[in-house]
Amino acid sequence: MNTRKLLLYLVLNALVSASATLGVLWWWNQRQSPELVITATPSLGEPIFNPPATLTLAPNVYVVQNGDTLGVIAERFNVPLADLMAINQLTDPNVLHIGQALIIPTEGFTPATATAMALPTNRAEPPLPTATRDPNLPLPNLDIREVIEAGQLVSETLVIVNSGGPVDLASWTLRDEAGHLYTFPALTLFEGGAVNVHTAAGQDTVTDLFWGQSGAVWRSGVTALLSDPEGSLRARFVVP
Repeated sequence: MNTRKLLLYLVLNALVSASATLGVLWWWNQRQSPELVITATPSLGEPIFNPPATLTLAPNVYVVQNGDTLGVIAERFNVPLADLMAINQLTDPNVLHIGQALIIPTEGFTPATATAMALPTNRAEPPLPTATRDPNLPLPNLDIREVIEAGQLVSETLVIVNSGGPVDLASWTLRDEAGHLYTFPALTLFEGGAVNVHTAAGQDTVTDLFWGQSGAVWRSGVTALLSDPEGSLRARFVVP
């Protein structure tokens, strides 16, 4: 009888100890903050954070890959396209660049927070240096000298000369009254220099520029107009 009582006592003692241990472990577990769980997104192959729904989630950052569109990215992450555009301060859903970093809005995101959270879309570039003209140099004086072989596309050429100081022809324009327009590339025309503007296509050089028209532009009676980058007319020539 004493042996049986001893065994019963030992069993009861073990049960009480086990219950107390489980209770302490449960209490300790409840006091711990939930941990973030990292899972893999099969479509991206990269880990993302997957915290409990009770936490406020920070936005994910996704780098645009070849073939991506905003619509595809929005569908992949199951977010509204409008929210994706708002948080990244995008205005055109068709403009996207490979390597561009996008914030993916998650739980806790509201469009009102987009401005504060958005990534910069453009890197600030230093201002371009402003060219300072030497006041001792004479002002440029451009004139249209002649049009060679007017009406013949292959050989049709308009000749411009400069009898004044040097000038950068970048953004100068040559046009006729019918709407044909040619914009000059960056090219310095020095005093006494001349440049030939060929109507046909070709390879530009320091003395010859090619318009790339499919047909002749100049013919007798047509007026050629040369303007500076500000739109001021600097030369006029009527083809004889």
